[in-house]
Amino acid sequence: MGIQIGANAQAPSDAARANLRSIIESVNVTSGVAIRYDTKDNLSRSMDCAKIISNPNGGFIAVYHHYVNGIPKVFIATSTNFRTWTMVRELANNASQPDIAEASDGGYVMAWEQEPNNHLKFCYYSTLSNLFNGITEKTYDASRTFSSCAEGTPNIYSASSTFIDVGFHYYKNCDVDRQARGTLTNFNSWTCNTQNQLDNALLFYGLKGNIGDRDAIDFEGYKFALIEGQAIKGDFGSWKSYIYDYQTGNAEPLNIITAKGSTAFANPTISNLTINGKKSLVMTFFVPSEGAMSGEAGELIYYKNLGVLGTSSNEYITENDGISIFPNPVKTQLTIKSNQELIKQVKIYNMLGNLVFSSNESFSGNKTFDTSSLRSGSYLLQIFTSPQTKNSWKSFKLLVL
Repeated sequence: MGIQIGANAQAPSDAARANLRSIIESVNVTSGVAIRYDTKDNLSRSMDCAKIISNPNGGFIAVYHHYVNGIPKVFIATSTNFRTWTMVRELANNASQPDIAEASDGGYVMAWEQEPNNHLKFCYYSTLSNLFNGITEKTYDASRTFSSCAEGTPNIYSASSTFIDVGFHYYKNCDVDRQARGTLTNFNSWTCNTQNQLDNALLFYGLKGNIGDRDAIDFEGYKFALIEGQAIKGDFGSWKSYIYDYQTGNAEPLNIITAKGSTAFANPTISNLTINGKKSLVMTFFVPSEGAMSGEAGELIYYKNLGVLGTSSNEYITENDGISIFPNPVKTQLTIKSNQELIKQVKIYNMLGNLVFSSNESFSGNKTFDTSSLRSGSYLLQIFTSPQTKNSWKSFKLLVL
């Protein structure tokens, strides 16, 4: 089993994990978010199990699968706004569950589940042009290791033209999907091992079905993964997604809230991207029809702006209608900037709703506050402005390191 931390114990990653959860769970937020339910490309093909990365020419790239006359095919498409997608080409036949990553030494690496004899296939494209034209420089079909029936749903942890670190599932005893991880070296040497700690972290919640697709992310200095788990074997309406904390070995179920209240979420992906100069997280989930409300079945794509990029990679600026705070996360000194409005009061509350900081000093422009007395964790920051303005207060989520 995963290491279950006692109720009174705190892990260093707790605050970051709570912050990440809050970003993922609330799909419908009016600021800094774009949402597309039942995502389709320009040919009205469903973009199932989409993974999204940045397009160096501007906008975004998605790889996904769609069944054509009962045959799964992998496609690639581009977009400038997450809402409309233009299919570029078909990349693979009898293939599904694709993932893509920019290679650290240039080019792109893809992996997908290849049929027949469901197994992992890897491809390397040396340039963006070659990717869009389906021209591969290297390919590799990985022989099944842990299951005589199926291995698939790859996610790429890291990749270069000569080394790929990938997660996948294997169909254990040809009965249920379980977790594994492997490395491909020089596109000719494949090694892998089972990942019992990931399985056990979800089995802790009594799952009886598959533990399948996953994706990983570095967030606020810690490593996390999103993993799908099926409570009841064969019941697509029982798919849930979980957040896994690599620091503790524990997982927690995500309570994802959509516009109409869908309840099943599978095939999670998450990407760190820069959108319009702002640090952002892009999430995708497949919403099975068995757990979907009207209009929400299919591929869900949404993103959340974290803030304007600051002067270092670990710092960003959070904005709300002309007022900004930075850095966020903060350690000891928090600056509040108002471009126009007069700020009358500043209050900070902890997650229990207790007031832990208050200032009644009026100011405009920049003012810095000492936050060294605040414990590490997540807080609600409220800034009250002059009553003559349109909105008298604004809220921010503040993370203290």
